[in-house]
Amino acid sequence: MTKKKLRIGALPKRQMPRKSHQSSQPTPRHGRSVVKDVVEIPASTSFYSTFQEFSQRAKSLKTICDWMSKFSVDKAVFKKMTEPYMLPQFEVIVDDGLGFTVKVYGCYLVKDHPLYLKYRRSMQNVTMSNLVKDLEGYKLCNGVQTLELTSKLFHHVVPINHDTVSEHEEEAEEEEQQQFPHKGFWRAKGCLLTQEQGEACCVCTTYAGCSNSAQKAKASRSLKPAHLNAPVSKTDPEPIKLTLQEQRLKCAQLEQALIEMRVELEKSSMEIDNELSNDFVKILDSADTKITPFMKLFWQEQRKLFTRCITGVRYHPMIIRFCLSLAAKSPSCYEELRNSGVLVLPSQRRLKDYRNAIKPKRGFQKEVIEVLKSETSSYFDVQRYIVLLFDEMKVNANLVLDKATGELIGFTDLGDPELNFAALEKADVIASHALVFLVRGVCTELKFALAHFATPGITAAQMMPLFWEAVGILETSCNLWVVAATSDGASPNRRFYRLHKELDGGVGGDLCYRTVNLYAPHRFIYFFSDAPHFVKTTRNCLKSSGSGTCTRYMWNDGNYILWQHITEMFFQDLDNGLKLLPRLTYDHINLNAYSVMRVNLAAQVLSASVASVLKTFGPPVAAGTARLCEMVDQFFDCLNVRSLTEHQRKRKPFLAPYRSVQDERYVYFHGRY
Repeated sequence: MTKKKLRIGALPKRQMPRKSHQSSQPTPRHGRSVVKDVVEIPASTSFYSTFQEFSQRAKSLKTICDWMSKFSVDKAVFKKMTEPYMLPQFEVIVDDGLGFTVKVYGCYLVKDHPLYLKYRRSMQNVTMSNLVKDLEGYKLCNGVQTLELTSKLFHHVVPINHDTVSEHEEEAEEEEQQQFPHKGFWRAKGCLLTQEQGEACCVCTTYAGCSNSAQKAKASRSLKPAHLNAPVSKTDPEPIKLTLQEQRLKCAQLEQALIEMRVELEKSSMEIDNELSNDFVKILDSADTKITPFMKLFWQEQRKLFTRCITGVRYHPMIIRFCLSLAAKSPSCYEELRNSGVLVLPSQRRLKDYRNAIKPKRGFQKEVIEVLKSETSSYFDVQRYIVLLFDEMKVNANLVLDKATGELIGFTDLGDPELNFAALEKADVIASHALVFLVRGVCTELKFALAHFATPGITAAQMMPLFWEAVGILETSCNLWVVAATSDGASPNRRFYRLHKELDGGVGGDLCYRTVNLYAPHRFIYFFSDAPHFVKTTRNCLKSSGSGTCTRYMWNDGNYILWQHITEMFFQDLDNGLKLLPRLTYDHINLNAYSVMRVNLAAQVLSASVASVLKTFGPPVAAGTARLCEMVDQFFDCLNVRSLTEHQRKRKPFLAPYRSVQDERYVYFHGRY
């Protein structure tokens, strides 16, 4: 039996994956040939067969009569001398294998020189007369003008004979002043030494352009003042001087403005007694009829705080809560507002005492559960329906010492020592992920972080006891009714869903999408994979299709689905005055570690507008990519219904609210996906 081998460049046609519902058979694709970058040159007859034949024929050549030649057993050397240089202008060395090497004023040509590539560096492919003719047709590269010496340059020195007289008087005067007369060229590494046209080769020209750009950038940076927080030891003196001059000018302007304000106040101000001042305050208080209750409370507290000593201040609980919200959103902005003196606000140290009233620990904490019970104690009927969300995020793997307890924080911890030894292979592994359980209300605005765990990467078996312990706490202790669980589409989460196959209530089929609530057997808990994660995953797979890491080539119905189709359409749209894709920006195309996590960027790329532009203005081969964008947009709209009228305003029927279990979209997606 002869084993068949895969032909290079061929596409697989046998044993291809089949759909569960086979559509119409696409037209077969044409076989592709291997693309060759180098055009093969048909082999020609050798000009010289042996080194002896080359030596005999080279001795009788008249075209090299002005060249010095020297023949030996294993090599032949040809030199062409020019005045007033002591080194030969060209030196050709031919070895006994008919390979040749060229020197230009004592410097070897680079390996990728066009002359070497043209004749494959062998005398079998060129005659000596033609080689000499090509060399004499070249001009010497003048190198680059050096503004500063770098490791990318080398000095090509050509000594000059004392006895010769220079043709140019200026050059002769310079040579007389030198102790060892010579002519030097500064060249970029990889210089071709010769060129057919111009004064410098392409390598030196490219280096000169980059060097000039770098010098201009450096000069522009030196003209800008240094940053106020820049380290003095690592900053040039010139930017420091500019910064000092700028700050002195600003100080002088501020002092002048302050003097003018004082003069204006002295002219326009009028002193009043304490009684009249109180009357003005009462009038202002009575005029504030449109302010909110919290605003009124805030200004009343601020008026009290301005008259009290700093060391004996007591803040209202509403002020503390408001300050905690501000500091959580932007600590730097809160500190700037506090240091401005406009408002009297508690320090970050005092807010820390309120923020850490419950010391956070891994696992389920009684204090946290009591807070959740107090927040949901007034809920009734449908307000008690909740969704349990769990997700795992990457954290820095490191150990931190808690000064208060002396505990090393950072090891894997599932909240219970017995569970750690039962579910973990090693209990002393440093955690690299954090698993968080979040509670969301279905009919309320409840958002509550229930617990977190330190894991090295959670598995389905480790998640099972943690999930049901969370459900038990919510059902029994807090009297909240868990009806759904949401997570991303990671493989441990899908495996976790499949572990509940025996508890799905006899639904049948391969997909497990629900389980009996063990703490309320009359209800089911439904599993959901969040749609944003699906959209981001689809966009990331498309990003790697034919570009980027190029890990796959997606195709469907004979059409390739490539990221290149979207990028080409985006760059073509940049040159248009009337934008076809106004929402797409450079951040949508050039993805980084942060932008790949943004759902809006993925949803705007895989949208109906991009699909319509690809269909109308894109090439025919982009039909598969347009179809994928349209399908993802429709799927995301079906799972993103949030308004009763949004589908009319945006003219997208898939955003219409669901009003019946017989909705056409269920049949549509069941048949298409």
